[in-house]
This record gives sequence, C-alpha cells and structure tokens, in this order.
Amino acid sequence: MNVPLDRKLCRPAPGLAAPSMTDATVIAMGHSLSAIVFDGPAHPRARLAAQQDGHPVPRPFLALQLPLRSGGVRHVLLLGQGVDTVLACRIVLSLDGAPAAGIDPDWLQSPQADLAALTAQLSDVGRDRLLRAMLTTGASLFTGGAQAGLAEAILRLADLCDIPTAAPVARTQIAGQAIVSYAVPGGSGSRDLKDAVALENGHLLRLRPVRCLVEGKLLHVLFPPGLSPARILACPNTILRLAAPDAGTRRLPVADWLHGRGAACGDWLSGCLGRNGVASLCRSPAGDPVQTQLSLRHLSAGPAGLLYALVLSDPLHAVRRVVLERRGRRVDLTPGRGADGTAVAVGLADLGGLPRHGDTCRISVLCHSGPARLLAEASVAAYDGGLPAGFEDAWTLGIDAAETLARARAGFHRPAPSAVIQHFGPTLACGLRIVTAIGDSADMIRARAATILAEGHAAPVEIVCTMTEGPLAVAARQAVAQTAAIYGIPHRLVLLPSLANAGERLHAALIQAQGVPALVMGADVLPDRQGWLRFWLRRLRRHKALAAALLAGDGSIAATPEGRDPCRGLPAAALPPSGRVAGRPLPGCLALGPAGIAQLLGRDAPHPDPAVWIAQALAGSARTETRFPFRRIGPAPVPGGFAAALADAEFALIAKVRP
Repeated sequence: MNVPLDRKLCRPAPGLAAPSMTDATVIAMGHSLSAIVFDGPAHPRARLAAQQDGHPVPRPFLALQLPLRSGGVRHVLLLGQGVDTVLACRIVLSLDGAPAAGIDPDWLQSPQADLAALTAQLSDVGRDRLLRAMLTTGASLFTGGAQAGLAEAILRLADLCDIPTAAPVARTQIAGQAIVSYAVPGGSGSRDLKDAVALENGHLLRLRPVRCLVEGKLLHVLFPPGLSPARILACPNTILRLAAPDAGTRRLPVADWLHGRGAACGDWLSGCLGRNGVASLCRSPAGDPVQTQLSLRHLSAGPAGLLYALVLSDPLHAVRRVVLERRGRRVDLTPGRGADGTAVAVGLADLGGLPRHGDTCRISVLCHSGPARLLAEASVAAYDGGLPAGFEDAWTLGIDAAETLARARAGFHRPAPSAVIQHFGPTLACGLRIVTAIGDSADMIRARAATILAEGHAAPVEIVCTMTEGPLAVAARQAVAQTAAIYGIPHRLVLLPSLANAGERLHAALIQAQGVPALVMGADVLPDRQGWLRFWLRRLRRHKALAAALLAGDGSIAATPEGRDPCRGLPAAALPPSGRVAGRPLPGCLALGPAGIAQLLGRDAPHPDPAVWIAQALAGSARTETRFPFRRIGPAPVPGGFAAALADAEFALIAKVRP
C-alpha cells in the first residue's frame, strides 16, 4: 500500500482487508454528486448500506440495483458529495449487513472511472431503470449543485444509452402555453399523462399536469405556462430527448396549427383547454386570446416563509390578483404593472416552513372577469441562503427586495455540511491558529507560511484553511502539502461541499481552531508588519475579540470596523484609535481568543454572510485594534449596489433585535 505521510483523516475507519470484499469504483457526476458502483451476483431485495470513515454516509443518497447482461447485478450508490470528498475517505459498502465492497484512499491505483463505466454491460432494463431513477427519485432527493450534476449526467447518459431524439417540426402558443409538434422515431406515447419529469437549463422539473398526444408519426406536447420546451421528457411509457426548437422550426398561428389536425387532436385539445376555448381559437386567426404569462424566477422555503420572485406579463391588464397556495393556505398579491403590463413581484410569504418531499406551490391569477386560472404548480426547494434570481432586478426597479431577503436570511437554518479534515506537516502544540480560506492563487498559501516563519520563535502557529469541492481542490491540497513540508508549518485543510456558504465555511474552520487564540484572515489578506505575532498573542490574553483594520495594496485604508467607513482611501496614519466598540467587525481580519471562538460557535446555524454572523454573535463585545492592521494583496472586490443594500438591511435587523 502507498500510505501518504502528509494526511491523517479526522475519523479513521476500518481498513478494507476482508478478502471477500470487491473493489468499488467511483464516478464523478458533477461538483457535488458522485456514484459508487460494484458488480456482484443477484441478491433479491438485498439492502445496500454504506459507511464513510466509520460513520453512515450523510444524506441525501440513492441506492439502486440494476441487472447486467451477464445475469448479475450492478449496485449503484449516488451520493450528494463531490468526487474529491469521496476519494479522500474510506468507504465500506454492505449488503444486508455483510461488507461487500469498499474504497480506500491509500490504494496505489485510483478507483475513479468515467461515466461510461456506469452503464457498461448493463442490460436494457438496467439502463432504463437507472435513467428513470435519476429523473424521478434523484430529482427529488438532490438539489442545488448536486442536481445540476445529475442533470448533466442524465444528458451524457442519454447519449451513451442511445435514447431516441424527437425533432421539432412546428410550434404555436395557445392560452399562454406552448405546443410543440415533434417527429418521433417509431412514434409511441400516451394520450394524457398525469405526471412527467423534464430537464431544462440544468434543472429537473416535475410537470403536473403534462399532456401529450401521438398523432401518426407526430408527438404533440402541451407545456405548462412559463415552461419552455425541455430537452428531456420522461413519462410512464417512454423516455425521449426533445430537441430544442430553433429558427428553422415553423411558428404557426393557432388556426393554422389546428388546420388539418384530426378529430383525436381536437378532442385532446378540448380536454386541455375546454371545447368552447378551442372553438373560439379556430374562429380567431389572430392567435391566443389569453395573453397572460408567468415567468417564475425563484421559489424556495425556509423557516421564515416562502421566498418568491416572479414576473407576470399581462398586456391586457386583465389580472386583478396573483394567488399563491401551499399546504392549504393562500396569499393574495396585487400586481403593480408597468405601462406594458409587466409586473415584477418578490416577497416572503407566510406559507408554511421548510419543504417536504413533493412539496409544491400553486400559482393562479384572478382576472377582472372569469374564474381563477392556474398558471403553474411549481416544486418548492429549500432556501440555500444565497441571493435568489430576480431579487436584484426587482431592487433596481425600486422594489424593496433587500429588506425582504434580509428577513429570509435572518431565519436561515440548515444542518452543518459534512467536512473532511486533512493534516499536513509536523504535529505541534500550537499557541495560535490562523483561520483562512484558499483562494485562486497558490502563492498566498506560501506567502502566509513565509510571514509566519519571519516572526521567529514567538509561538508555534498552525494554519487552518477551508476550501469547497471543485476543480481546484486537488491542486490546492498539493500546494498545502508542499508548503507544510517546505516551511515546517502545520496546516489543516477543511474540505466542504460546494454548496457550503461563506458562513458555514468559517463555522467549520473555527470548530477546528478551538482551544487557542486565532486570527481570522481573508483568502487575500496577510499581516502588514513585523512583530504581529507577539502583539496579537499578548493582546488576546486579555480580550476575547479584537477587530483589526484592513489596508489596501498601496498602503491606504481599505476598511475599518465601521458602518459607512469614513476612513477609506486615507493614509494608514489616519487610522482611528483602538478600544472602540466594533459595530461591524471585518470577517477578513479578526482576532479571537478562545472565549470569542466559543461565543461564535454558540450559534449553531451561522448567517450566510460571515460579517452579519460575527456582528450578531459578538453583540458589541469586540473592540477595535488598529495598531497592527492587515493588508489585502491584490485588487479589492467590488460589491454591487444590491449587495451593499442587503448588508445594510441585515445590520439594521440586528440593531432592531439587540437590547
């Protein structure tokens, strides 16, 4: 075995020495999704379980048993983790409690394979079952980056499995919905589907209802309002790839599209839109009489409520109210339109809490005349704490989207993401830890170590650095290992899933930094002058939290722990005096004693913005210390206007609840 001397996993797991165990294979399916597979004899109803470093694998995951052409089966475990995390852990796969296969990071040969290995030697039934499970159960289980990886894998598997492609031949708009007619190889399908799954723009969407009709060699698909023609459609009878309409696809008026259609098509369309509606369309060559259309920019739920962003196109000004319905409750919205009839609405509705499996929200409109009309029934995802689509656009139009989003983020809560901890360099009893993040440049990893070495023997220092899974993770790990070996400074790498936000990354790093004082530095931040190590060690013996100032690359003041910073751009000599209460400690240059770290970790769910989390948790107990500022290396990030407005709204919320 090749045992790397520079790595020690945080939770050692049992080895994989059992002679009866099979070597499993790992397949990357995106930044936050992997598949672990192994083949074996058929075990009817065998239960597949997995342990990762001696603990059950974290959810979400999906276990499948797929038949092979040879008569055996392929066991597949889809994990919501990136391949870097999986390869860094010992994994044992069991069937009915008995170890059957595994992965060991100390293997000489990497167990990683490409996506083709997932379908190789699968029977036709096995391939079909795999794709259906990914399109249905997988779409419900995996969200965010994992679902994007799942969607990409489905498209690639569709090529590998030779899923037939239907070419569009014509399209039209009827009552705010798109009908696309496809030429289907061997035409087969269903007249009326109650449930289907579509893949569109990297997302998997459950369509309820969706209606299709096979007419000779044509497949007509009626897409729900607001949904453009998708790239894949999975239904009870078949899985199809639907080629996207392009400039060469005929766009027909409704009357022209209906002309020449058979009686079955008229009956089908009458069932979808009502017989009177179809008759009126046939009489009117002008096209669609109902021109109201909905574009859903964002829909998610958290403890604070349902977060939504939508755009309503209503050129006839026929809509009186927009109605959101979820879990038996409803909220009525009164749209404010522009001159063209377009209304933008963002908000936080008091409609239930965290989403459950299969959770949906119905969006209807009440017109000035006629009954309520359902425009969409959309799946409700869990809010991830980020900046949702549509909110910044609404803010630029003068809508108070910042305060709404601040309230949603204030109530954000989800379990801490799992982390993989790796140690590099010597094992020392350190007197101080530097908590930082790995950015785009490996030079900063070496520069930080050189800065510590230049301080002499003031105290042993360990560097705790965080990084999320992605293309740079392997290169970053190599740079950290090399730096630790060359400079003799211990490093601890905290690897988190790609969906982890900045607050969660800092929270995971501080867990590893407990017990001794710590300096929290940004990925592009270094101490500015010689003697900083002795200074901060002395100051942190008496204080639990000190907020430093930040200088720009040219030596001018970049930021101080103030709100609207009046010192920005002035020479470093103009730094304000130390000892003031720090209302907004900078998350990129903060000094913490053990008590300050404990106070921050006392909040189990950090705010997505570390600056807000730190200000909220320290509650005015931090004091400014400007005698030893830090310096940013490289250009300063330029926050957008909406980001600044959101930060102001979030700090204003803290001020309201603070006694």
